[in-house]
Amino acid sequence: MRRAALFLLAATLCGTSLAAFASPFGATGETSVAKDMNNSGATALDIADDAGYRRAILRQDGRRVDLGTFGGRESVMAGINNSGVAAGSAQTSDSAWRAFRYTPSGGMRQLDTLGGRSSNATAINERGDIVGHSDTYEGNYHAFVDTGITLLDLGTLGGKNSYATAVNADGIVVGAAENAGGYRRAFMYKPGIGMIELPGTGERHSVATGINDHGAIVGAMMMPNRRWHAFKFDGNRTIDLGTMLDARSSSFATAINNRGDVAGKVQPVSQNSPMVFVYSGGQMQVRDNYARLDLAHRITDDGQIIGASMIAHKLQVARMARQQVENIDGPSAADYLTYAFLAILATAFLYKIREHLREGIDFSKRLMLSIA
Repeated sequence: MRRAALFLLAATLCGTSLAAFASPFGATGETSVAKDMNNSGATALDIADDAGYRRAILRQDGRRVDLGTFGGRESVMAGINNSGVAAGSAQTSDSAWRAFRYTPSGGMRQLDTLGGRSSNATAINERGDIVGHSDTYEGNYHAFVDTGITLLDLGTLGGKNSYATAVNADGIVVGAAENAGGYRRAFMYKPGIGMIELPGTGERHSVATGINDHGAIVGAMMMPNRRWHAFKFDGNRTIDLGTMLDARSSSFATAINNRGDVAGKVQPVSQNSPMVFVYSGGQMQVRDNYARLDLAHRITDDGQIIGASMIAHKLQVARMARQQVENIDGPSAADYLTYAFLAILATAFLYKIREHLREGIDFSKRLMLSIA
């Protein structure tokens, strides 16, 4: 129960919507969400069966690799870097969750905890640093960074709990940590300096959900009216992206690329389903499900959004490139065009055969009549 509550807390604040992920579990067939994709196209996926059990999947060169578990039933992905090293979490035989590091040569290796029973990985950077949160000896949970050599407790802002959500190439970690007043506040952790509360993110709850290699940070902050607003911190000032949207809606920034483009979602008051947004060049673009994209987990440097689309009441892994959604775990748009072309050729071919057969039958009738 504690681990389930921790996953729900992270999902609620980060806007990654595990609740939305869980909603189609009863649908026929598998549900899938893309968490990350590296430069070679290797994609970190979560795939769930009819019963709702999730498995961490690595998809590369058209093949799926089930990374397995530590003896339990479920596992989930967090991310993958350009070296093919992946991070995620998997259940043990006693139903605890443990963070893992996966390498193509060594497979999946369980990470340590901060003294407690469970841990959860949320992101990985290019040098292989993995961040997340872990139970402590005291029964709380703290943000951590695992360098492959040591597991470091990042502490809090004076409260009991914290969790990390992202890490950049320089090892700067972001997430949310409780302060002495019990508010969960967006933080930035710099190696050698420590945890710093992010300025300009309101006075209530806030969370940082993404950071690029230039140090720009995105996340969401709770406003006085209890709505959430997406924000971007450029190192000097915090930009309230929610002011560019309907003031009655809630918005969550979930990812930022090295060009400074931001992806996230907005939840309008007037509808149940979220809409994906992209903030780029000072302008906000919002579409109804952004060309049918429902979840945005990452935005690549070339502008592709990695996430999922709701298709027939199931989430299916998808990416949006040049405002065109592609199913990255199935036939592409080009494939469907090819299928349609082949179908047209087949229809034309069958028509010709039928015409030749009809001509042959008519010729036979004429021949028999002439003989008679």
